[in-house]
Amino acid sequence: MEWENVINNIGFWYNVFIEWYNSAPIVAQVLAIIGIITLLALTITLVYYIIKGIAYLVYYIFKGLYLLLKYIGYGFYRLTEGFYFLVSGKKKPSKQEISHKNIQNTTINQNSYILEYCSECGRRISERMKLHFGKNGMAFCENCGKQLNLNHALRTLTVSH
Repeated sequence: MEWENVINNIGFWYNVFIEWYNSAPIVAQVLAIIGIITLLALTITLVYYIIKGIAYLVYYIFKGLYLLLKYIGYGFYRLTEGFYFLVSGKKKPSKQEISHKNIQNTTINQNSYILEYCSECGRRISERMKLHFGKNGMAFCENCGKQLNLNHALRTLTVSH
């Protein structure tokens, strides 16, 4: 029953507006259209920013929950890790030891790369050339003829790091 009253009320005020609009001078009609378009644009903009704000709110709530759970899990991991080292009697490796191992692994990988490819032409080095590297520390590329020196390659590798 109440919806009928609302619809009747809207219809009544719409008819009043149409009567006023038809009886108004042309300048008032143009200004009324401009005002209605302005109110529609402002309403659409307001609704857009409200929806955008709600979306940001939901996004940051979920992001905060994710980070909260992530760091609670990380804290639990650190706690169990510390308990493990306490119970097992093993010494926890320091960050300096870990970074030193990473540097050694990187150097080994890059040395094997130096022994695998020619620095001039980029082609793979043959097994014979690897044997020459092992004996003399130098070899000539079978493809381009460039002299490859292992000691020079290692020095440039350590200087670049």
